[in-house]
Amino acid sequence: MTLRPAPTSPPGRVLDEGFFARPSHVVAPALIGKILWRLGVGGGRLVEVEAYLPVGDPACHAYRGVTPRNRVMFGPPGRVYVYVSYGLHIMLNLVCDREGLGSAVLIRAFEPLEPTAALRCNRGDALGARPLEIIAAGPGRVGQALSLDLSWNGRELGDGNGKEGMLVLDDGCSVTVETTSRIGLSEGGELQLRYILPGSRFLSRAPRRGTPWGSGARGKEREQG
Repeated sequence: MTLRPAPTSPPGRVLDEGFFARPSHVVAPALIGKILWRLGVGGGRLVEVEAYLPVGDPACHAYRGVTPRNRVMFGPPGRVYVYVSYGLHIMLNLVCDREGLGSAVLIRAFEPLEPTAALRCNRGDALGARPLEIIAAGPGRVGQALSLDLSWNGRELGDGNGKEGMLVLDDGCSVTVETTSRIGLSEGGELQLRYILPGSRFLSRAPRRGTPWGSGARGKEREQG
């Protein structure tokens, strides 16, 4: 199958380091509705993220200080932090706050925007048989759809000289944001640090009748910590 290259990027203002140089629990809700885009591949509108805090958050990789694995989390902001979860899934995080603090936002889901051929192909769906709603619904699927690997760890968000950079864009879309508890954590899951676009069909988990957003368990899905 021959893929048509994704556009350089959709219209919108590229968010710079200053946007991310704030606490992750401030950056995270502001990311909902923004566009995440990998040049040459594609992306979509962010509908679900989680904040991880430098202090008082046992689920955060930075909780016990700097290590070779988490060093990127300690800044500067506006960098990509990726790691492998359960030896299989690449998890995409965006580094926040001032340099020296371990703070990041985990990207959990986005609504794919056209063209989606490369995203689908990366997810093993070259024929387009799967519902669009599951292409990037979940942090492991996000990493797979964008074809990320550990070489992305520490890269600066930006245009990558027009080749293969990753951007976050503000196209002026105004959305409502809802706050919930985080998902699949043995510690710190009760913290209200998951932010979603309510009613979106592209979330990693839909609300359960009679229960709050983010409650219950969904297998082993511990993304940080």
